[in-house]
Amino acid sequence: MYNFDSLSLKYFYLENKDFISGSIVQKIQLPSRHEIILNIRNLDEGKNKKLYININPKYPHICFIDEKTMNLRDIKIPKSPPMFCMQLRKYLNGSKIKDFNLVKYERILELYFDYFDEIGSLTQMCLALEFMGKHSNIILYNSKNKIIIGSIHNISQDKSSIREIYGGINYIYPPQKQKLDILQTSYSTFYEIAKNKNIKEISNNFYYFNQALLSEIFKKFENIEDIFSFLQNLQNYQNKEFLYDFWGGGSNISEVIDNYFSNIMFFEILDRKKQKLKKYLTNEYKKLQKTTQNELDYSKVENYKNTADLIMSYIYQIKTGDKELRVDKTTIELDTNLTPSDNAQKYYALYKKAKISYEHNKTRVEAAKIKLEYFESIIFNIENAADFETLEEIKNELIEIGLIENTKKEDVKTNLTHINYKGWDIYIGKNNKQNDYLVSKVAKSEDLWFHGQNFPSSHVILKIPNNKKEPKADILEYCAKLTKENSKAKTGGKAPIIYTKRKNLKKPPDTYLGYVTYKNEKEIVI
Repeated sequence: MYNFDSLSLKYFYLENKDFISGSIVQKIQLPSRHEIILNIRNLDEGKNKKLYININPKYPHICFIDEKTMNLRDIKIPKSPPMFCMQLRKYLNGSKIKDFNLVKYERILELYFDYFDEIGSLTQMCLALEFMGKHSNIILYNSKNKIIIGSIHNISQDKSSIREIYGGINYIYPPQKQKLDILQTSYSTFYEIAKNKNIKEISNNFYYFNQALLSEIFKKFENIEDIFSFLQNLQNYQNKEFLYDFWGGGSNISEVIDNYFSNIMFFEILDRKKQKLKKYLTNEYKKLQKTTQNELDYSKVENYKNTADLIMSYIYQIKTGDKELRVDKTTIELDTNLTPSDNAQKYYALYKKAKISYEHNKTRVEAAKIKLEYFESIIFNIENAADFETLEEIKNELIEIGLIENTKKEDVKTNLTHINYKGWDIYIGKNNKQNDYLVSKVAKSEDLWFHGQNFPSSHVILKIPNNKKEPKADILEYCAKLTKENSKAKTGGKAPIIYTKRKNLKKPPDTYLGYVTYKNEKEIVI
């Protein structure tokens, strides 16, 4: 992952200063303790934009976002705004951004506002946006007397002996590293530093250029003079397409940064949600595994009956008070206080009790196996989920079965994956709710149902319209491939995929969501 650097911040400033300067702040939102969204409107251009500021130590950055990338970041606005959000709304809501400034050689942007207090006195406020890795922060201060009003992260002397940040003290810039500006450096000076092509040394001696960016530039050029010229142009806002491509491509720096970090955040948040959901299953899953691993030995049950039968067979050879009965190599212990008949009845009673216990345990193990299969399907669905909505449906399922308590279910629309292949409509379920919906609501009696044989997979439905003949082998194989790709066997070798008509499926009562039995199935090995 690349770090948001001072060069990219400079490009963002240069490309957006005209829009941001003079814009009106219409709304201020704090989705989390690391994020702020300023909804701003430029009256001259007649456009609204969402200025997104993230100071998470892992990926601090700034860009404009839209609904799509808000969803990728899983942004949700809390009903009760935090204190710093209330401070910002008090001083900045409805204010005009009078000036937009980039602190030279620093990863700090400054937004200046005019604020009129209760008696109408004009005061200029500054919102400082500091993108400095683990030291990133957002600070509101009075730009006239430099007194801090508030910050998203308060830094006391206990946390830092270099720079304190909290309300009521003076705002000061962080200590600046002493480096060279390549636009004010001679080639000979640059050559002495860069002649060994030590990327770390160049990055440590010059502003704006991180090691990852320099590494890509050194791949592009071999001649140090060419590198020097290219770096000067790059800092001077030329060769900007190179910087865009470095981040992954786009038409402007905001779009580039937005796409890059929204995708990183999406996959990280998705994985974090998956791990959290899987934790709800862990304890119960281990108990089920332990239950199903208990070996049931019916021979112990039969031994009691066989013993009782032997006693009855040789009852006339036994006397009250005998300690044992020997038949061939078998020795049976007898209770000396019981008659031969009562000894037989004792073993028959033990047989009856053991048989009841065996049947009970057998039922318990079989139920555990079914539930374990259900849990394995949920775990597979979690691991296979590719969006937040699918995970939210799984979360609702866990709430319904009681694994998540005291949580309100979120209303989530069931979004089935739909594919049209050579004119044939195919639907894929990504979790048990979708699988159940597919079988219950979407599939008709003649439609074909595909599933992995004896391993977790999505349910795949191939629609068979009334005016179409039976699908050919290539269509069936394509559906089988989709089933394998959405199964636990997707990374393995050959896998058996079964299919049958929807009318051959049955959902037994009191079974878990998405569970079906089937008959008249056929098999395709993929």
